[in-house]
Amino acid sequence: MELIQSLKKFGLSEKEGKVYLSCLELGETTASDIAIKSNLPRTLVYDILERLIDLGLISYSIKTHKKVFRASDPEEFLTIVHEKEEAINEALPELKRLQKIKGVKRPKVEVYEGKEGMKTIMNDILRSGAKEFLAYGSSRSSFEVIPAFMDEWHKQRIKQKVTMKILYNNTKGAREKARKRSESLKYAIYRFMPIELESPTATIIYQNKVVLQSWTKDPFAVLIEDEQMAENQKRYFEEVWKRSKKL
Repeated sequence: MELIQSLKKFGLSEKEGKVYLSCLELGETTASDIAIKSNLPRTLVYDILERLIDLGLISYSIKTHKKVFRASDPEEFLTIVHEKEEAINEALPELKRLQKIKGVKRPKVEVYEGKEGMKTIMNDILRSGAKEFLAYGSSRSSFEVIPAFMDEWHKQRIKQKVTMKILYNNTKGAREKARKRSESLKYAIYRFMPIELESPTATIIYQNKVVLQSWTKDPFAVLIEDEQMAENQKRYFEEVWKRSKKL
């Protein structure tokens, strides 16, 4: 049984191990004799012999119109192991290349719909632990869609001392809203971009996330979690910030 266990570690099944050992002990022999010695059905022995022949552990010849089998020298196991090792070493560079491709972190994209989805996104900013977030393109449309929630959200933001840096579109409505809601703009720095366009869309950047928001009648947001994209968006924001004006 110890030999069978050793052959199983090599990769043979228990029955394959029995057939090989029976053939090794019998020398040149027939499938019928191997079946008797291994105590296995002859039909099964034939199938196993075919596999062992493929592995190079059994050979056969035809004598007096009969197929006789012979076990290969036990050192053949070492040859097979060496061949497998060479094959793996040859394939290793390509396997490692595939591993690197697999290991590349792909952007995570999630879609949030409706007012509840927008609340989830806004709450994620506060729960993320970010001490600052950037936003641009907004005309404070969020207060039109979920006003009570946004009032409470800003109170919590101020309590957590989370700073927001915002670039508003330079419209009359955005300027008026900024003046009226000065209370919610504590811990906030804002400027107006040279874009005179009323728009319900906004982009928010915090940590390694970028959120595209649409504050329409049926609001939705797309959250993209990707470090490189977030960094690119931050650089873009800072360049636009330099070209924007205070109220």
